[in-house]
Amino acid sequence: MDARFVLQLDPVDRIRGLRGGRDPDPGTVALLAQLAGVHGVSMTVREERRSHASRELGLLREMVRTHLELRLAPTADLVSLAFDVRPDRVTLVADRRDGDGGAGPLDVQLLKDALRKQIQNLRDVDVEIACLVAADLDQVKAVHKVDADVVVLQTSAYSASTSAQDRRAELTRIADAAGLAARLGLKVSVGGGLDLVSVEEVARLAHVTEFQVGHACIARGLLVGIERAVRDFLAAIERGRQRPQ
Repeated sequence: MDARFVLQLDPVDRIRGLRGGRDPDPGTVALLAQLAGVHGVSMTVREERRSHASRELGLLREMVRTHLELRLAPTADLVSLAFDVRPDRVTLVADRRDGDGGAGPLDVQLLKDALRKQIQNLRDVDVEIACLVAADLDQVKAVHKVDADVVVLQTSAYSASTSAQDRRAELTRIADAAGLAARLGLKVSVGGGLDLVSVEEVARLAHVTEFQVGHACIARGLLVGIERAVRDFLAAIERGRQRPQ
């Protein structure tokens, strides 16, 4: 497979927070996902949880043998967390939740000067650096200008589209943004509300090389188990790759 599947662990953390306990444990879910062939896992860390995150993320770093991504807002305190944890990738996101409860996209155009400084600091950690943005050509250009390695195109609008016309229009926006990013030398990842059907559709886009899924995979895991759910998404991505747009 020429595409990567990254499991977002944020839904696991939200389920755990409903009762304020220790279960389900994101690290255990990460281990099961790795056994099923996932290419990486991702976790969002927010400012209000900074003081509690270091130990848990340190344990997660030890458990994840594939690829660990931290999603962080570009604040000094959160960026310093990357120096402690040493993930494989830091994805910079907005310091607010999106409509589906996930991380919101950055306005890289507006924040480009501050982001460039934070990215320069992160270079000392020797990590890959990504920015989560809307599928917009100007935002992709801005990600390139701040010297990031990866653009993560948000697919929430596509996933939420209810009409075939809107869905085609959103898919075209993603395809255009991915094509521009590839021409600029950026790796292209996508994520936001993707399920088994939509991930297969987006997998047909040639320039997209990574797919990030959280809620839909974890929800499926409640029915069939995490390992089976991961394998189902891997198979859906592979089917999409075999039927290019």
